[in-house]
Amino acid sequence: MLREERESEAQKYMKIDGNELAILQDKLDREGKKQEAWEVKQEFLRQVREAGDHCPCPEACPHHGNCFECVTIHRGHRDHLPMCLWDMVNERIAALSHMTEGSLRAYEDRQAAGCAGCEGCQEKG
Repeated sequence: MLREERESEAQKYMKIDGNELAILQDKLDREGKKQEAWEVKQEFLRQVREAGDHCPCPEACPHHGNCFECVTIHRGHRDHLPMCLWDMVNERIAALSHMTEGSLRAYEDRQAAGCAGCEGCQEKG
């Protein structure tokens, strides 16, 4: 694919989560191919910049699309994560939940009802 075609494609839609270039960059870095990894990373970042607004957050805030400001503010107040990170975190939480056969929801429901699941508790999860 020619560079111009890649640039045109990047401007139409930029997939950041699970991006093939970012995955390749990580793989190359782990293999110790630092220079090649750096070049792939720079290409990925170039495409992100050229794609324009890539922020999935529906809020119309003054930091929309400015990842540096948004993440810094969220790290500062530590109340919740930026929306762009939710899928990645939920993906990992779901994988961990499978270790307990998906019983996380039942546990949360018991906690919300005031049951701490203490020893001798008659509640079953």
